Amino acid sequence: EKTDRARIITKAEVYELIMNGSAVVGCVYKKGGASFNEYGPLVFCSGGYGADFGSNSLLAKYRPDLLHLPTTNGEHCTGDAIKMGEAIGAKTIDLEWVQVHPT
Repeated sequence: EKTDRARIITKAEVYELIMNGSAVVGCVYKKGGASFNEYGPLVFCSGGYGADFGSNSLLAKYRPDLLHLPTTNGEHCTGDAIKMGEAIGAKTIDLEWVQVHPT
């Protein structure tokens, strides 16, 4: 384990994976209005998708029965990293388990 080689970038938005065949070799991200390429191992830290009401909505795909309910999730909860992973063949589990809290 060499922590001097790890790089953590905060307050950035990954919007594209850099591929070499079927292998992820990096990503393209936005930060401060500029785009950057980062190469090396990539760890996804993704939140949920409870505010995903868009045209390619994970909520519509996995729990369409909940689309009519309001949410207190922030507008950032759209599952973008889940979608990027699925697009390259990553497997997901339990996405149909969505918490609903009647308030």
